Amino acid sequence: MSASAALRRPATRAKERRIRLRTGSAVRDNVATVLVAAVSALFGTVLVEATSIITTATDAAGAGGGTIGIALATVSAVFLLLAVYVASVVTANTFATVVAGRRRAIALLRVVGAEASTVRRSLAREGLLIGAVGAAAGLVLGVGAASVTVAIGLSQSWLPQAHFDLLSPVLLAPAAIVALTTWAAAWAGSRGVTAVSPLEATAAAAAPGPEVARARSRSVSAVVLVVSGAGLLAIGVLVGTRMPVGLLISFVGGVLSFSGVLVGARRIMPGLLRLVGHAFGRSPAARIAVATTARHPERSTRATMAVVIGVTLVTTFAVALSTYSDVVMAKLAEEATWRAALGDTIAVTIGVFSALVGFAALSAAIGLVNTLTVGMLQRTRELGLLRALGFSRGRLRAMILIEGAQLTAGAIVFGLMLGTVYGWAAAQSLLGSMAHGVVAPSVPWPVIGVVVGAGILLTAVSSIVATRRAGVVSPVAALAVE
Repeated sequence: MSASAALRRPATRAKERRIRLRTGSAVRDNVATVLVAAVSALFGTVLVEATSIITTATDAAGAGGGTIGIALATVSAVFLLLAVYVASVVTANTFATVVAGRRRAIALLRVVGAEASTVRRSLAREGLLIGAVGAAAGLVLGVGAASVTVAIGLSQSWLPQAHFDLLSPVLLAPAAIVALTTWAAAWAGSRGVTAVSPLEATAAAAAPGPEVARARSRSVSAVVLVVSGAGLLAIGVLVGTRMPVGLLISFVGGVLSFSGVLVGARRIMPGLLRLVGHAFGRSPAARIAVATTARHPERSTRATMAVVIGVTLVTTFAVALSTYSDVVMAKLAEEATWRAALGDTIAVTIGVFSALVGFAALSAAIGLVNTLTVGMLQRTRELGLLRALGFSRGRLRAMILIEGAQLTAGAIVFGLMLGTVYGWAAAQSLLGSMAHGVVAPSVPWPVIGVVVGAGILLTAVSSIVATRRAGVVSPVAALAVE
């Protein structure tokens, strides 16, 4: 290493520390990320602890706990990956929103000599720290919940008297995965830093539209993924009429096509949200809410996609299992005893899988609440202008409520459509050979009702949190914000 490089390194590190203090000071921006990391780590810890408890209990009862443990560990790994995947999308979207709100501060740092890569590394370290804090909290809560469960089970004798190891080193794996995933998502979400020009320090911050070249590249990638995925789904369905192995082909097709939907969401969601917006009438609050969503398509898309993922996952599992239940019940039409026993088992399975996937969807709900809240913090001047033009606090709250309802309704409708298609494709690929033809999709209306009810609750919670900030905006103070 040269002497000049050695002299520059301490100066660079000092500059990065100063930048970290500036960009990491907005604690309110990161509350949702901490919650998402904590929920994901809690979910992973509970899955690991549940696998350990069930394996130990079956071993103590002489029921072959090792084999059961392997099966449970496999299922737990799948659902942990789902939770981490949803958390990654939410965290990346959160940091992209944070960067959009800090553009002016970042531009000022660029003016005084900070490089884009330096600021981005600072934001990534911020994400790693936040992820570590959230993961640690989730780990502690998960171990505590497992300890309480085992204590109750031993005292009430529905767990055998055995030594339950609740502090296995394996528990560190979910927490480490969540922390590292949060760091990676923060790095991905902060890529907008590279587009911030020092000249923006002289103008009010505004979230820029995507670069033309990048937007075109994403559109092409989305089309390729969706077309190739849809092709594999069709092949899987056709193969499924002969043998159940078609499910594997459909699974790959589903992953590819859904990845294409995520990549091309910027081209899909704004149009869908405009259609949903027509349902809220033509009142001033509704018109401004719908116009705001259309004016900021990137922000609107970021707010909805995590919810789309959660609803799609829940609906996919529910439709696939419900369709499977209908086909099997039809095959056992003359076996009343088997029908009753299998029906109860499938009902419990649907409930368990829906709860597990719904746990992952909780991260998506937190992401939507945070996006709306941070959006209110970044729109202080806009809210002040509306107040100055005569908008009352009640009308302002109505506008925010409609905006949240539009985002939630659009995400739920899109997720239900995707989930129904994917669930039917999975059931058809698996059961086509058994049914000797096309399997009609079965819609589990109770699960759909829960999803819609959760969406209504999510809209109410997100709007209440957001309006708490908007309701105290003073027109004079807000108009003074640059």
